[in-house]
Parts: sequence; C-alpha cells; structure tokens
Amino acid sequence: MAVQYRKLTEKEIDHFIEMRICQLREEGATEDIDIRPALADYYNRHMADGTFVSWLAVDEDIIVGTSGMSFIEKPPYFGFVKNGNFMQYNL
Repeated sequence: MAVQYRKLTEKEIDHFIEMRICQLREEGATEDIDIRPALADYYNRHMADGTFVSWLAVDEDIIVGTSGMSFIEKPPYFGFVKNGNFMQYNL
C-alpha cells in the first residue's frame, strides 16, 4: 500500500507523544521527569487554537513519519517590523 498523509488528530496524540519522547532520547535528553502530561497539554491546547499542526505519513496504519510546526508571533524588533498584513524586512 502507498504511504498516505493525514493531519494529526486527538486520536493519535498518545502515539505522537511516545514518538516525541523517542526523538528526545535519541538526541541525548535525560529523563528526570515524566514529560507526557506536559506534552499532552501542549499538543491539545495548541492544536485546538491552531498554533500547532502536524502531518503524519502512514503506511498501513503504521506512522512512518511525522512533521510539526508551531506558529508564534514575536514582538517587533529593529530590522523586522510588521506593517499591515506583511512583514517588512529592513536590509
């Protein structure tokens, strides 16, 4: 079967969290706390308000790849000013 792509939903959050923890371990993070509740809170809140989205690559009900993007807004600073509906870069 071909790989299919779908948006992450609440149904896959627990599995997504376990994959995130595996990623953190592979990057060398030490586990001094159970981060699962904080990750669940983060993903549920930010998926609900649209500031986090993720797409899954699925092959026969097995997640074989993920993506994730967090949307944030920063206050203006020199060289980067929000002007109307576009960002103005001063080069």
